[in-house]
Parts: sequence; C-alpha cells; structure tokens
Amino acid sequence: MTLKARFINLTSSYINENESIELLWNELESHYTESHRTYHNLTHLEELFGYYDTYKKELEKPDLVAFAIFYHDIIYGIWNKKNEEDSAEKALNVLKKTSLSTDDLTTIESHILATKTHNAFLKDTQWMIDFDLDILGSPIARYNLYSQLIRKEYSKVPTFLYKKGRKKMLKHFLEKPFIYSTSTFKVLYEKQAKKNLQAELNSL
Repeated sequence: MTLKARFINLTSSYINENESIELLWNELESHYTESHRTYHNLTHLEELFGYYDTYKKELEKPDLVAFAIFYHDIIYGIWNKKNEEDSAEKALNVLKKTSLSTDDLTTIESHILATKTHNAFLKDTQWMIDFDLDILGSPIARYNLYSQLIRKEYSKVPTFLYKKGRKKMLKHFLEKPFIYSTSTFKVLYEKQAKKNLQAELNSL
C-alpha cells in the first residue's frame, strides 16, 4: 500500500470529503519532500509503517499511532529546536477539523512530543518511539547510511557544530539504561543500537 493510499484509508474514517483528504495529503507530501530532507522524508514514514504493520496487533488505538507517524516530522528544519512541538501543533491544527475527539487529539500530540523526549508511559507511545528509533539498531551498513543521510541533511551546519550536536545526541542515548521502550525492541535491537552509537561516537 502506498503512503497516499494508507493516508486516504485512515482519514476517510474521520473526514467525509474526498477533496479535503486530497488537500491534506498534498500538504503532508509537500513537507516531507522538501529539498533539504535526505532522511526525514517519505522513506522514513514508509519504514515506520513497516514496523507499524508488523506490531499493529500490539497497539490499543492504532489509528492514533498512524496519525502520529504521518505528522511527527511534518515540520523539520535543521536550525529549529522545536521541530517536534511545531509538528504536534501542526497536527492538532489539521486534525481538529476531523471527527477525532479531544482526547484522541491529546493522545496524538503526546505520541509526537515523545519522539523528542524518548520517554513514554502509555503503551502505544512506547511503540511509537521504538518505531521511530528502529534505525539505531539496524545492521551497521544500514546505520552508517543513516548517519551519512543525517549529515547530508545538516550539510549547512559547520562540521565543528555538527560534531558537537551529534556527540550530544549519541551520548544521550548511550547513557540511558535502555534505548528502546518495549521489551520486544529491547530484545531485538538494544545490543546492536548501543554498538552502532558507540562506533559513530568513536569516529567523531
């Protein structure tokens, strides 16, 4: 299923107007295809939905997680320190026009904001975080490609500044007792993620 078809299937349960759904998709697509995005793009969404499909049965409210996946990086600027907050705000502004309840919107907002803090208490949010961090525990060749794409995404940032920020991020994860939140991802990816992160940190 294409991302567009997935989006239409998801939103059609909450919006009756096909034209409105098309406009929402066009807006979403335009953000994720911005020229500076080499990692946080539509391919990233496809990867998250791959995990979403695999573990959907574990989710209590899968539609809300799906909305969060679609909108969690809709705003992404390399100089913006509030990408997650701005993405959450954008999601709420868009989705408040649907039949989603206030509680649903609050849950979607929490899922998105958690991709910044990487802390969550709700089961579905824990899965959301782990989907977003899956790349960290991937085989080393894929991880190295990811790190190269991130550097390219931040190509306008001077090397010394990039290394400083990247080291801070890597240490943030390495100092956590666990990178992943769910027992499933801990078993499958925790060891490799720590190995990947340490290797990149050593290279900087």
